[in-house]
Amino acid sequence: MLKSIKLLLLLFFLIILLLLSSLYWGIKIDSFSLSNFSVSQFYIKMDKKLILDIGNLEYKSKKTQTKSSFDDLKKDIELLPKVLMLFQKINIKKLKIDDNEFKIVLDENNLYLDNKYINISSKLDVASNQILFELSSLYLKDIDILFDGKIKIDYFTEELNYFGKFYYQDLEANLNIDMTKELAKFYIVSSPFKSLKFLKNFLDLPKTAEEWMYDNVEGNITLEGLYAEFDLKNNKLIEKSLNGKAHIENAKIKFHQDVDAIQTKNLDITFKDDNLYFNLIEPTFKDKSLEGSYVTIHNLASVQNGEVEVNIKTNSKLDKDILDILKAYKINLPLVQKSGTTDATLTLIFPYELEKPMTTKGEFLVNDAEISIGNFSFNSKTATVILDGSNVLVKDADFKYKDMIDALVNINIDTKTLKSSGDTIINSLIIKKENGEKIIDIKDKKTALDMDFNKDTIIDLKDLETTIKIADLIYVNINNISKIYPYSKLLKDISIKDGNISLDIKDDKNIKFKALIKGLNLPLKKDGQSIENLDIVGNISGKNIDIHSIDENIKVEIKDDLKIYLNNLFITIDTKKQDTNNINQKMNLYLTNDEIDLNGTIYKIKNANLSIKKEEINFEANLKELDLPLKKNGKKINELTLLGIYKNNYTKLNTKNNDLILELKNENLSLNINGYDILYSSEDKEENDSYKNINIIGNSSNIIVNDKYKFLSDTFEIRVRENEKFIHLKHKKSDITFKESKDKKIDIFTSDISDEFVNTIFDKNIFKGGNILFLANGDINNLNGKIIIENSNIEDLAILNNLLIFIHTSPALVNPLLAVPSVVGMATNQGFNLTAYKIVNGVMEFNYSKEKELIDVKKLVTIGNGIDFEGKGKVNLNDLTLDSEIKLIFLKDYSKIVGAIPVVNYVLLGDSNRVETQVNVFGELSNPKISTNLTKETFSIPVNIAKRILSSPSMLLDFIKGTNESEKKEEKSSEELINKPLK
Repeated sequence: MLKSIKLLLLLFFLIILLLLSSLYWGIKIDSFSLSNFSVSQFYIKMDKKLILDIGNLEYKSKKTQTKSSFDDLKKDIELLPKVLMLFQKINIKKLKIDDNEFKIVLDENNLYLDNKYINISSKLDVASNQILFELSSLYLKDIDILFDGKIKIDYFTEELNYFGKFYYQDLEANLNIDMTKELAKFYIVSSPFKSLKFLKNFLDLPKTAEEWMYDNVEGNITLEGLYAEFDLKNNKLIEKSLNGKAHIENAKIKFHQDVDAIQTKNLDITFKDDNLYFNLIEPTFKDKSLEGSYVTIHNLASVQNGEVEVNIKTNSKLDKDILDILKAYKINLPLVQKSGTTDATLTLIFPYELEKPMTTKGEFLVNDAEISIGNFSFNSKTATVILDGSNVLVKDADFKYKDMIDALVNINIDTKTLKSSGDTIINSLIIKKENGEKIIDIKDKKTALDMDFNKDTIIDLKDLETTIKIADLIYVNINNISKIYPYSKLLKDISIKDGNISLDIKDDKNIKFKALIKGLNLPLKKDGQSIENLDIVGNISGKNIDIHSIDENIKVEIKDDLKIYLNNLFITIDTKKQDTNNINQKMNLYLTNDEIDLNGTIYKIKNANLSIKKEEINFEANLKELDLPLKKNGKKINELTLLGIYKNNYTKLNTKNNDLILELKNENLSLNINGYDILYSSEDKEENDSYKNINIIGNSSNIIVNDKYKFLSDTFEIRVRENEKFIHLKHKKSDITFKESKDKKIDIFTSDISDEFVNTIFDKNIFKGGNILFLANGDINNLNGKIIIENSNIEDLAILNNLLIFIHTSPALVNPLLAVPSVVGMATNQGFNLTAYKIVNGVMEFNYSKEKELIDVKKLVTIGNGIDFEGKGKVNLNDLTLDSEIKLIFLKDYSKIVGAIPVVNYVLLGDSNRVETQVNVFGELSNPKISTNLTKETFSIPVNIAKRILSSPSMLLDFIKGTNESEKKEEKSSEELINKPLK
């Protein structure tokens, strides 16, 4: 056994010795196969170490095939130490291992290796536990990366370190690598290059992140430091390990593909904790500074949590360029800033996942800006605009439009619907004429506000019920004029208080409008109906304002003064109630074919001009179809031209020749007329007049009562003072005075009333010559009066005519013997005939009651030539009828003859020494009837004479004594009746 072992050892030694001897001399084999190896042109020799030269070597492995340069490089590095320990030189022209084909040259300190994935050319420095590579090149073919630098492999710590550069596409960078069996750590600093798109081969990022990494940023990129770790076991990049900084000079960055790029002087990019930060240095967008703007991509590699945050800051105009950025993200701010600055901060956060909503927040601080909404431009000194999602909050916005609007606005705008709501404080809203005169002047008014920016800008001032549409023009619709009335001098001037009005405003010099005016309280009527509603149109051009109704019946012009034209209308003017204190400009009112109610009297106007200015109205009116209680030259006044003035509650109306002057002052009325007859109707009801003091003076003016009774007057005066009345009338010598006191006591006194005065009253020749005295006192329901007549002929009075005819025919019935002298006497007495009766003296006492409409004639006594009257009676004024008893004393000539004979006069005439009879006068005053007992008395005359003959001796005795008491008694009685004072 021992010999066998020794023999085996000797054999093994000899074989080794033979092998070593062969290696020393070199072994060359054309081809051979061994297990998984197939070799051809094999040569091996031993020097210091083995020298190997192989033409072709193929190895088929049962293990997993190499998939990448990283796999291949890893295996080569693991194998290299063993190879370097055994071989001094290796030259393998073709080495095929599975699907990978190599060329390997190892010549002491030089190594060349080329296969499917890598190409290495390097010098080697081998120490006891490490190898140092000085790479001429290391090319990873599958990812097209070229390295040069130094590689240190420490076999003791099993670490690899690389210090050098790598080249990838246009990227040239310094690279440090620390590698163990499980992990490779990379740190890169680059020279400028064009794009980060090379990372697409190493990073699997969501689409949005890739857009920002590779597409949205352009410029010369410099990696200032990029750190990454690679998992060698799982052969993948550890994304969370990425941390780095990059710098881009003259960069262009796009916030959105539909928006032009932002120019920056520099762009700093920082990647940390899976967040990518873009810091913009001196960024500009279309020459606008966006200093302070930045972009951050949060959770860069996470599809679910990744989001892009865009922060835009600017201190420039919020014009179309800036708004286009917002519009790209479907944010529509309905305004454009034309001048001024806006300190804007805008944050846009949109997630990778499209289903998640985008977050939009922004704040815009506007200063001294001109802002345009559509075609409408206004100024804003300050405003704060806050953007939150699709809502825009405008806070404390100073809103100014020319000299028209100054307001403070707070509104919310929905950028999706482009509608808003809020409120505004109107510091002033002024619409004025070119000369500065204000048409509408609203101050310190707060109102709810709605706005719509969809097509045209529409502003709805809720509390004023007014909408403003801003398009090619500014259209203002005032839906309720009463809301604007307190602020409009124009509306006040023309008394427009309710309705609606629409204005088309081109500028403050060109405004057109139309309106429906409701609830008018104007003193105007049309076709008998009050004008409560009125359609008008108008135009404001420069200093001028023209307004007219649709039917052209009303037209208003406002230039330097105010002109109002009226046509075919009914106007009411009460000068006692007019107030022009609020009229600051001159107003002219022109009337044509109108009707006017002036202080309760209706006039028809041919034409009239009224000039109205502060505290004063002047006018000239040509009146037609008048129904005034006036006549001139016997004709009713149908037309009249009046001039007038109203000032400080003083009104004066007068004709051009001043023959009619009316003055009104507070509670005083004064009327002076000359040559006009005043008409009075007793049927007119006395109305409560607001004038406490009334003075009427007439010259050469008469008073006509009930259009029938005319009172002549050279002058008259009428005064009314708080239930006191005074009337004084004079015509030639006739003088009439009427007084009524506060206690309704009446005194009437007349003197020297002429026959002309009386005859004119009744339009009949009742009296001729003589004088009449009329006295009365009492009250209207108990008025006692007396009429005294002297030396006057009564020529035309139905009662007297009938009585005279009666008397003329009655003597024949008395006694044929008496007829002849009686008729002779009646015929020969001057002033007595069938149609006239002369009163030498006469008196009538009466009582008048207005309530009973009754004249009670208490006593009637007349002394005339041929016949005297004594009587009493009543006149009913309701039906103008008479009921009276009158004694007729006639045959006065006969009585005188007989009465001169003593005793005989008593026998023939009786105690009264006269012939008398009593009649009843009754019926209508115009044609009264007469009844009498004259026939009966005629038959009784002889009997009476016989009785008196028996008693005549006593009468004869009286005659002898030379006295006639009865005659004296008669004369005294008549004198007392005439001169008896009125009680």
